[in-house]
Amino acid sequence: MLTTHFKCPWTVEKYCSLISGSYLADFIAWLESQGYRRITIERLVQGVGNFARWAKTQGLTIEKFDRIALAKLHCYLAKRKTLRYPSGDYNCVYRSARIFVSFLEARGVVGLDVHYPTQPVPILLQEFNEWMRTQRGTLDSTLANYRLPITKLLQNLGADPKAFTAKDLREFLLQELKEISPGKTKNLTKALRMFLRFLIARGDCAVGLEHAIPTVARWHLSALPKYLPANDVECLIKSCDQAQPLGARDRSMLLLIARLGLRAGEVRALKFGDIDWSEGTLMVAGKNRRQSRLPLPQEVGESILHYLKHARPNVVSEHIFITTLAPFGPIPRQVVGSAVVRALRRTGVSAPSQGSHLLRHSMATSMLHDGISLHAIGALLRHASIDTTTVYAKVDFALLAEVAMPWPEVQSC
Repeated sequence: MLTTHFKCPWTVEKYCSLISGSYLADFIAWLESQGYRRITIERLVQGVGNFARWAKTQGLTIEKFDRIALAKLHCYLAKRKTLRYPSGDYNCVYRSARIFVSFLEARGVVGLDVHYPTQPVPILLQEFNEWMRTQRGTLDSTLANYRLPITKLLQNLGADPKAFTAKDLREFLLQELKEISPGKTKNLTKALRMFLRFLIARGDCAVGLEHAIPTVARWHLSALPKYLPANDVECLIKSCDQAQPLGARDRSMLLLIARLGLRAGEVRALKFGDIDWSEGTLMVAGKNRRQSRLPLPQEVGESILHYLKHARPNVVSEHIFITTLAPFGPIPRQVVGSAVVRALRRTGVSAPSQGSHLLRHSMATSMLHDGISLHAIGALLRHASIDTTTVYAKVDFALLAEVAMPWPEVQSC
């Protein structure tokens, strides 16, 4: 396998003589199965060679090529100020070492239970997360947003909830509000209230203590939804080049948002089993894992089929959308928003915001302009309350002008 990538016998012998030498052939085969290109594989092998030479100076055997060794290499390169290139990318040696360690873990050569040193998660926070998953169906992404506020609360007030007082809670909240932007206040207060309700449900603190977290002034529905006209949305969709794997994937994702109003996380999580091709429907697990069955428009279905036949990497995965670069696997949530950003840059469309929610808002606004009721829009967007959908009523300025009351002592226009 090495001779396929390195023709010089001296080079092959040099790599085989290293600590990592006996695993390089399998490593190359593993990289090829992951979709890495030939030139990338050769660079990674070179990087692993440098990693093995450094490991030898540290007295490490191949069984010690684990995440602790990675942490040591990280510190070593950081001290030498060579951990990252000027572009911000990781040094090739560190990147190669990280991939090689993942390969060794997959082969069982090193243990999977070795991790970077991290701060232990408080027991109360672990129990809160489990309670939220089982009792409320809360997604892990939402719980991740709650982690920092709750951790800070426990660090400041201690781990004994029975000692919490309304005064201490308010003082903690006021101190935190000084350090965050107004847009993050909602997440802070919500996280604290949910945590206190969890403690009250277990009998760990006084009933009603969640009311010690006051409502922070932030006017409900004070801003207009940010959206694009229908023509601009169509321009974004048409800009995707279906002849290219990235373009075919982007077009399918944009259509799912623009036609069905899916959220970025729902697009990312879409699986083969969620689509019923014979019935022309799509099953979506939204917030709090609520399942909804939506109609699958022909345009959307054809776009997904084109992606599956001509652009999706040949990877065994239940997820529909796969990364276009190795290592191949399910896309992260941020990729969906990046598809919208790429389309905006290609077309030069001036947008009030960037990201996947821009198209979701645009779809709802377009439906309202077409005379569709707020209840129907809320049903398609899968809003838990009609109050959430009413924000779109403010974008119909012509209709609002008909019901607006004249200013006192001024003749009506």
